[in-house]
Order: sequence, then C-alpha cells, then structure tokens
Amino acid sequence: MQHILSIAMILIGAVVMLVSLVKARELHILTSFIPERSKLDIIRSLRLHRGMMLFFLLGYCLAAGIFFFRLPFVGELLVGLVLLFGALFVLLGLHIQTRMLLEIKNTLHGLLPICASCKKIRSEDGDPHDPASWNTVEKFISDKASVDFTHSICPDCLKRLYPDIYK
Repeated sequence: MQHILSIAMILIGAVVMLVSLVKARELHILTSFIPERSKLDIIRSLRLHRGMMLFFLLGYCLAAGIFFFRLPFVGELLVGLVLLFGALFVLLGLHIQTRMLLEIKNTLHGLLPICASCKKIRSEDGDPHDPASWNTVEKFISDKASVDFTHSICPDCLKRLYPDIYK
C-alpha cells in the first residue's frame, strides 16, 4: 500500500508541475512592464526557471517509474538530485519574483522634481542648477517604463494654438 501511495504522490507532483509550467507562461505578460535595461536578464531567468520546471516534471515521471519497478538505489539517487535541484529551483524562483516586483515597483514611484514652467523632470541625483540634469517628461517615463510616446494635440490646445483650424 505504501508503494502505491508513494507512486500516487509522485504522479500528483508531476501533474502540479505540469500545471505550473502552463501557468508560468503568464509571467511573460508581465515582462512588458519591465524597463528595457533589465528585461533581457529577466526573460533569460524565466526561461531557466521553465527549464528547471521541465526537469522536475521529467524527474517526477522518472521517479514514479523507478518506484514502480522497485529500483531502490537509483530511486534514492534520483530523490537526492530532485531535492538538491528543488532548493536551487526555489532560490531561482524567489530571485526572479523579487527582480520582477522591484522593477515594476521602481518603474514609476515617489515624488518627481518637476519644473513648474516647462514640466522637465530632474534626474534623481541631478544638480538642480545643471541643465543636463533636466529631461523631458517623455524621456523620464521612457527610461523608467517600456513605453514610447506619440504626439498629437488635444482639442483644448488645438483651439488655443490654432484657432483658425479648430472648428
């Protein structure tokens, strides 16, 4: 009975890992919110994480087969490998989650030192008296988030700037 229970638990673990593999694809949706400066590293880490999930899925299936055929030495070795890689898997998963959450958190937060007149934004460590420390809103946001700007004129500005065109 214990033998069948062990195989059942291993196969349930394989099903959970398979579901996790499918759900992990959803993490790639979040990469669109990560700035370009670290997006490639995070995508690589996500691929490594998926590779480790696949390793575990195969490991679970192999372990179930080994337990089914009652090969104790190979089974113990495989369980040791799975536990070792399990610790690495958890560490890598935490690293990826932390990086993604920090990047998303740091995309836009806090107070912005913005010019009351032209609306340029001063860089975080910039000297308020140095013109090179001030950037346009578009540049600031593009550096912090994965967005590009298109420019047009709103109806109020169109009316104010081009009254002869506005009708």
